[in-house]
Amino acid sequence: MTILFLAHSWLRYLVLAVALAALIALTYSVATGRSVRLARILANSFAGLLDLQIVLGIGLVMGGIFPDAVTGHLMLMVLAAIVTHGAFIVGQQSSSDRRELGIRLGGIVLALALIVVGIMAIGQTILGRSALPTFPQ
Repeated sequence: MTILFLAHSWLRYLVLAVALAALIALTYSVATGRSVRLARILANSFAGLLDLQIVLGIGLVMGGIFPDAVTGHLMLMVLAAIVTHGAFIVGQQSSSDRRELGIRLGGIVLALALIVVGIMAIGQTILGRSALPTFPQ
């Protein structure tokens, strides 16, 4: 269980880094109309990593690590994934690449806001740890 917890904890940094890269690439693509492929790759990578993070979190919950604050955290993270995937689906139905990428950009911004609130809901900071749950030995 400790390995699963560490994987979940450290994957957060990769999720945030890819989200930042996706935000930069999407903003550039929306503003200039170029680098559309890279923006899509980074946005899709963010969605996939977010999904993996949720699967690891659900594994922790199923493993018995379930403090009271985790309920809100889990709901916010699932909502962030729904927003991300929903923006991608709506974006795919748009009439132009720029509009599609703009919708994806908005979805990732909203998802990141939910992620930040979700991380803070368990008493942690975005880039550090303030309190770790204790594990039964």
